[in-house]
Amino acid sequence: MLWMYKYKIAAVIALAFAVTVPLRATVTITSPAGSSSSINAVRVTASAANEGTSFTHLEVWDNGTKLGDVVATSVNAIYVLPDGAHTTTVNAVTATGMVLDGSNVSYSVSAPCSNGSTVQCGFDELGSTNPQISCSPPSGAGLWSGNPCAAQGPGSSEPASAVIQTIVEGTPLQDNAHTLDGKSLHLSETQASVGLSNILFKADTPTPTSTLQSNWSLDMYVNLPNPNAHIAFEVDTQYVWGGFWTKFYTECAFDNGFWGVFDGGTGWRFLDGTGGAPLLPCSRSQFSGGWHHIVWNFQRAAGGYPVFVSLTFDGQTTSLNNYVPSTKTLTGQNQGVFSALVQLDGVKNASQFPVVDVYVDKLNVIHQ
Repeated sequence: MLWMYKYKIAAVIALAFAVTVPLRATVTITSPAGSSSSINAVRVTASAANEGTSFTHLEVWDNGTKLGDVVATSVNAIYVLPDGAHTTTVNAVTATGMVLDGSNVSYSVSAPCSNGSTVQCGFDELGSTNPQISCSPPSGAGLWSGNPCAAQGPGSSEPASAVIQTIVEGTPLQDNAHTLDGKSLHLSETQASVGLSNILFKADTPTPTSTLQSNWSLDMYVNLPNPNAHIAFEVDTQYVWGGFWTKFYTECAFDNGFWGVFDGGTGWRFLDGTGGAPLLPCSRSQFSGGWHHIVWNFQRAAGGYPVFVSLTFDGQTTSLNNYVPSTKTLTGQNQGVFSALVQLDGVKNASQFPVVDVYVDKLNVIHQ
């Protein structure tokens, strides 16, 4: 019976050990960085790992205010926070409300943009022309308009309809479904029954520049409800000076998997790493899951053609080494006028994806 006695003692010891093992998890915050300065739309990324006990969700807190629950092992979300000092905390929490572990980061927030001689803030809040959609939209109106009559290659067609909407939501700390700061721009098209429907939306700044501007940034947040409906997604800015029409045009071409840039004249150059072009892949998955932050940096060369400096997508910057796809130039009127543009390009399967749309927020153009 000695062996049975030893077995009982071992079982009691094992049970005691199991009871006394602490409930644990490890939370790691990867952004924002500690002691950094962030814009108001703060992207919080964090993850938690179980250590013997499962947690059911993560809690995100900021300065003692709960921003929300995330029922997952990681969080990647944007929260709109007021100016000032912030300490953001992410906790791993059980179903009974027990906090297994938490991590925090302290940083500062400052307003990202204020209108001035070198900045046009809030292109997304300019409103729209009447009519909104026209084959000959007005120039220099300082309002959004859509041109469905610029067919993009063989087989393309005008959409069945298109609309420009100003979206207004409440302004809690957590980002809303369709706005970051309580107000955004919704651009959409209903596809034609055949072909590749597309429409170009554009707004000119209400205050053109009065001097030559050489360095440019396009800074914006976009939310594509259904990336599968897009064959490509294009965001641009453009500038007229000295008779030259400089096109800082870019698109994520989902059909070939690379970003493309306009060559300054009449064509596109895809950044696939060949023929002297830098390598800059893109995909529909990059645009899934809500809001994404895009920052393009450009230069206008003395000859009027565009120079592509870098792209920052969701905080990751890729240098393009001042890439010049071509020194071609176009002529233009309306001296000093610059614009923001968004083009929607629908996939061929219009019956499966009849609506192609995007929400745009915090669209700012900076020049100097």
